[in-house]
Amino acid sequence: MDKYTWALPVVTFLPLVGALIMMVIPKSEEQMLKVVGLATTLATAAVGLFIFVKFNYDRGGEMQYVVDKSWINAINSRFIMGMDGLSLPLFGLTIAVVPLVFIYSWNHIPEPGNPKAFLSLMLILETGMIGSFVAEDLILFFVFFEVVLLPMYFMIGVWGGPERKYASIKFFLYTLFGSALMILSFLALYFLAKDPATGELARTFDMRRLPGLTGGIAHSTQLVIFGGMFVGFGIKVPMFPFHTWLPDAHTQAPTQGSVILAAVLLKLGTYGFVRIAINILPEAAKSWAPVIGILAAIGIIYGALGCLAQT
Repeated sequence: MDKYTWALPVVTFLPLVGALIMMVIPKSEEQMLKVVGLATTLATAAVGLFIFVKFNYDRGGEMQYVVDKSWINAINSRFIMGMDGLSLPLFGLTIAVVPLVFIYSWNHIPEPGNPKAFLSLMLILETGMIGSFVAEDLILFFVFFEVVLLPMYFMIGVWGGPERKYASIKFFLYTLFGSALMILSFLALYFLAKDPATGELARTFDMRRLPGLTGGIAHSTQLVIFGGMFVGFGIKVPMFPFHTWLPDAHTQAPTQGSVILAAVLLKLGTYGFVRIAINILPEAAKSWAPVIGILAAIGIIYGALGCLAQT
């Protein structure tokens, strides 16, 4: 049995607790709000450092600190968290970047001000990012993945540049469209995955079990399911031709939002590809590989030509 099973829930929800505390602090107490926000991110980083120290690097390919509790019994979705060698570095990146952003924000709250709302949104964003990297249930992953969307939308739309409304709406619509296809793919896996031993429907969102339950799904159906996840995660990467929201979001986001977007959020899409899409549907991934490779190559060339065209 794993030790320290408390670690992942604590490090995930500690920023959310900090955001709730900030909500009861008067808006006029700007110094106190900044202290609580920074202290919360530092405490989160301290718990994260504990996780790094206690992580068994000889078992990096196995899930550690596993939490598995009942959650939404009606659809057999469970509260499952875990950490392995794939999620560990991305988790570390998150807990390292967010405190630095808070330190920068101490004297750099963008217009129109309001540190209470701005810093609270960043803490909620941190919970969403950490949760996405440690979730081992598709519904739980989807919830954390979507928690990331709203804070970033408001950070761009309220504290962004002159074209912030256009950039935030574009970001929201692209991501929402991708999320819709993603949840449809997750539901398809839930309704189609079968236990190979019994031939019965597994009815599970457990990311640890699903790779062994999809062999009975017709290859053509697997291709469609993988395609939904490909678009959903491809928008988040973002890959060509789903990338057009990114230049607007980056240029219009406040400095803090742009840093988090570049350092962490864009990694969520690639992480989703590796952790979920390719891991659960490897045969479909092989069939999709030429298309993904061509689009990736076009993106590289397109980006290079775009750079050359700049003055």
